[in-house]
Amino acid sequence: MKDKSVRIIIKKKSGHGGGHHGGSWKIAYADFMTAMMALFLVMWLISTSTPQELKGIAEYFRTPLILGQNGGKNISDSESPIPGGGDDVSQQIGEEKNSVSNSLHNELEKQQLEKIQLIETAKKIFEMFEIDPRLKKLAPNLIVELTQMGLRIQILASDDKPMFDVGSTTIDPDMQEILHALAPILNSLPNKITLSGHTDERQYTTGDRGYSNWELSADRANASRRELIVGGLDSNKIIRIIALADTVSLNNPNYSKDANRRISILILNKTAQQYIEEENNMTGIDFLRQSQQLKPE
Repeated sequence: MKDKSVRIIIKKKSGHGGGHHGGSWKIAYADFMTAMMALFLVMWLISTSTPQELKGIAEYFRTPLILGQNGGKNISDSESPIPGGGDDVSQQIGEEKNSVSNSLHNELEKQQLEKIQLIETAKKIFEMFEIDPRLKKLAPNLIVELTQMGLRIQILASDDKPMFDVGSTTIDPDMQEILHALAPILNSLPNKITLSGHTDERQYTTGDRGYSNWELSADRANASRRELIVGGLDSNKIIRIIALADTVSLNNPNYSKDANRRISILILNKTAQQYIEEENNMTGIDFLRQSQQLKPE
């Protein structure tokens, strides 16, 4: 019997594993592109972040281990740099953003609504004077305008409708009619009002030493206040009576100088009302402190 030898054949696969036809370079290139994308993403986030957000991110990278163990700013924190902060972790807009931008938006919206309400009040006044035959003839004696402090209604004297006689505080029947018509409208609004009295340029013979235009304008404003209350106005709505004498003229060529014998009713907007109420409630000490703050350096 012949011995049979066993032959072992080893086949070697030829190839160029380390050459340019291999795939390892693709993995390295993908890693590089991923790193570049992450770098640009971080740069973009930094450029769009607020100073407070940047402070929170920097604090994390300064002490990552401490924050990881003890807890730091998280998604439910109102000061979290991550959008969606607040008590509700499911909300999309951060509480921190809402507290600033939303409050400003709400305040502007309230001011706009208040402005619309005052404009509607002006329309209501004009409609009332147009519909009522008794008031229609008195419409030219009214100036109604929107100002920074609210809606101002001025009741003017004219040659045939004096409202007040020269040097007198006695209210003319036409003036009385206007005040009684305005009282219910003023009462229907939540706004407070101020009353200002004016005079023409005629001076008393005693000048400012005795009874003068200052006293006359104050007395005219108070006479109008009493007439408004008789017409149904709540007296608590009036927060200031102002005497201006002849210091504020109309300066309008369409009106005679007699028109300066007038009363101004100002329906205050929220900002003006708050300022006057705070000033009315100010103590002597508060006034001195405010005066010191207003002194120039």
